[in-house]
Amino acid sequence: MRFGIVGAGKMGGEIETMAARRGHDVVWKLGSRDNTGGAGLTRERISEADVVFEFTNPGAAVQNLTALARSGATVVCGTTGWDRELPRIADEFRSGGGALVHSANFSVGVRHFFELAKLAARLYPAAGYAAYLVEEHHAEKRDAPSGTARRIAGIVEAESGATPPIASVRAGTVPGFHRLVFESPEDEVELVHRARGRAGFARGALWAAERIAGRQGVFEFGELLGEVRE
Repeated sequence: MRFGIVGAGKMGGEIETMAARRGHDVVWKLGSRDNTGGAGLTRERISEADVVFEFTNPGAAVQNLTALARSGATVVCGTTGWDRELPRIADEFRSGGGALVHSANFSVGVRHFFELAKLAARLYPAAGYAAYLVEEHHAEKRDAPSGTARRIAGIVEAESGATPPIASVRAGTVPGFHRLVFESPEDEVELVHRARGRAGFARGALWAAERIAGRQGVFEFGELLGEVRE
């Protein structure tokens, strides 16, 4: 497959490296200097790629996704912090005839963590435990709390009726750490996911690209994983 990458950061580099290992070609890659306001995403450039990866920042993602949608592109987006614009962006992709896979986290390990969080949130609050979340990421990550932490908090709230507080740390080079705690006066239970690097996120994003090629519509990453389990 032929890939385009919007975002010249560390995730873009990880995807490029892993794509080559899996026999794919990265035909172009755009950094922020080449793509001010989405100007680098011309129809001609977009047409050269079967799938485009969008891993930038919240400020750039909406313009990029709008340009990609209007060109009928197939896109895997791992940028977080633009959730409020999702309904409009989804409509743009449906109208343009393209496809979008979006997620706050493309790690398969994290997706299973969500399922564990759902079960735990049914059990522990009912027994008098209070929940809270701690998440840590590298100093360059701009949104806080992380999209993954917000998703976990939403799961806990849906199952227990209480919104857990979230503590966020932005420091160093931490690729990703999430700790969900259920605490009582007598003891506490922790669920922890610690990313060892960005490879797990890149692997999931590439799997999503391979899965979505040739399709139309808007999908959350978990929906594609659910198709495999069915």
